[in-house]
Amino acid sequence: MKIILLVFLVFSSLLIQAQNPSSTQTDSSTIESKIYPGGREVKETVTKRDLVYYRFYRNNTPQVTSTATYNKSGRSIGVSKEYDDDGKLLYSIDHDHGSWNVANKSAYPFYSVQQQMKRKADELIAATYGREFLKNHVIWSVDGSYIYNQAESGNWSDSFSSKPTKFLFRYDVKLDKTHVYKELIQFELDQTGKFIPNEFEAVSGFEKLAQVPAQGFNLSYKAAIEATKQKSGIRNQPLQGFLKWESLKKPSFYNGHFRFYVPIKTGSVENLNPKGRSSVTDQFDVYSFNPWTGAFIEKKKMKAVRSWEENSGSSTGLMPTE
Repeated sequence: MKIILLVFLVFSSLLIQAQNPSSTQTDSSTIESKIYPGGREVKETVTKRDLVYYRFYRNNTPQVTSTATYNKSGRSIGVSKEYDDDGKLLYSIDHDHGSWNVANKSAYPFYSVQQQMKRKADELIAATYGREFLKNHVIWSVDGSYIYNQAESGNWSDSFSSKPTKFLFRYDVKLDKTHVYKELIQFELDQTGKFIPNEFEAVSGFEKLAQVPAQGFNLSYKAAIEATKQKSGIRNQPLQGFLKWESLKKPSFYNGHFRFYVPIKTGSVENLNPKGRSSVTDQFDVYSFNPWTGAFIEKKKMKAVRSWEENSGSSTGLMPTE
């Protein structure tokens, strides 16, 4: 896989194969280097900024073959680049603006097809929510988008032998300039650009609005936090909110809606088993808002479950209380 994020995650999951890991502390950053069977990765975490610089050297050569920048929560930011073994640029991805630019088009014979499908995907969002929403509230996730045909499947930036016939698009959604939420829009198109209903996955699709085009989200992050404090009576506890897609889990074009959640933890239930799997169930009052209008909708009971045992663990995120 040539996509930079996937390379990062794959090699991170294969730490056991890393040889001669090293870490160097400087006045401004921590530099970690690991050697794998396929090459060497270098991560530089900036101490006083939300930045992680990443480089990969395929086959452990002096020539860098991948560069990327992440924030400390793992979200790709800025421009990442992929090079061939001779140091020639293959492509770059602008994660802040959602674009994939191929330098060596001979290595990507279906680049024009993919670009055409990307335009159709953008038009579908604009037709559903309005061009203002497309311009100001979505960022195409190149890393999260995929292409398929009968014999191949891969990342958007993979080079295929045969023409792709199915396209999965994912878009990050912005509440405002500083609050961006990962891949809350995702859908598939066939080779003609027709929407494919998905009944097998909880795909974040589209919401049916009463009025189109929408002018974007009217909800203010700060206003939602303040409204939650007033409704809950909690004044001194720091609160955080996030945009959420509530899926109806139906194989249809309109299959859910956006909501803005502000959770307040109300308690925990522990189930500790030193010889087996343990769990902690955190309980929440969740204040839900309509991000299009800013209106408060409801308070509901939700929970999040963390479970673990030796060498493994998992968490559910917020889900309805049964």
